[in-house]
Amino acid sequence: MGQDLTINLVASLLAFLAGWAGRALLHYRRTRRPAARVWRLDRSRRVVMVIGESRRSPSSYSKIPEADATAAMNLRQFLSQELRLHEVAMVRAGAFRMASDAEENLIVVGGPVHNAIWQPMADRLHAPYEFRRCPDEYRIVCVDSGEEYGESAVDGMTLVDHAIVLLARNPFAPASRLVMVAGCALLATTAATQLFARGEIRALAGAYDMSSPLALVVRVESVGGYVRRPEVVAAANFPQASAGASASSA
Repeated sequence: MGQDLTINLVASLLAFLAGWAGRALLHYRRTRRPAARVWRLDRSRRVVMVIGESRRSPSSYSKIPEADATAAMNLRQFLSQELRLHEVAMVRAGAFRMASDAEENLIVVGGPVHNAIWQPMADRLHAPYEFRRCPDEYRIVCVDSGEEYGESAVDGMTLVDHAIVLLARNPFAPASRLVMVAGCALLATTAATQLFARGEIRALAGAYDMSSPLALVVRVESVGGYVRRPEVVAAANFPQASAGASASSA
């Protein structure tokens, strides 16, 4: 009797462990593995998030644009949830120091208007899409075709904006990651970060080649304040020079 009870208890325990292991493996395959494929972080390096800041504010107390701050918090939350990465150093663009942090995993939030780090990094990537200054605004331009994306009002209730998302190797340390997110205007910077949310990042990992640098143009639409899910309207993998070649050509 006692032996049968022991056998039943052991069998129940083994069944429980097998079920738990199966659920853990399924969770890993559905969440953490796609996220890891997209982020491709060097886990031996820190993650440093560089956030834009208003250049109109006094240098002693520069304000972070609300859209950039929200975008940064979204990305930090996704890293914590999907990769269990709870330590992300967040610094203002003006406080970022290349001498100490250039070779870390870098996340750059905010475009050239507010983030002084955007252009030096983008210049070393030579991505197929880039920000270009027009008389009154910045627009995203396809380098080869000249096709433009920007902010536009469709009607009295509908506003459309676009963002660039760049996923590449850090040009100063190829083993580290460089992720850049910025919109033409306020709407797209925040909304584009939803590509890194659980369901969306799984779709992203399945749709594109994450083994080489990738540039995405993301369309965001707001209808009467309701922001629809971001939509990738243009995407291209691109070659990236080694750190030494980038430095010599810059």
